[in-house]
Amino acid sequence: MTQSINSPLLSRQRISVGTEGELVTLTVGNSTLKMPYETAIQLSQWLRVRGKEAKRRAGDVSRHWSAVAVLDGLKG
Repeated sequence: MTQSINSPLLSRQRISVGTEGELVTLTVGNSTLKMPYETAIQLSQWLRVRGKEAKRRAGDVSRHWSAVAVLDGLKG
């Protein structure tokens, strides 16, 4: 996954995430960090929690639903 960030707090940087065997690589600009997958999972959880906190503080209370009800017994 590759993405560019354009924010007034950050200069525009190329960001990518990949894997090398059991390691996860995170590249920001010209810097690459390689970490065990356990560390990557922990980092992703920290980012998700802090992202939700920042969203709440910004006053955004919208929710995104990705599940749809199971339609058992639906007659066609």
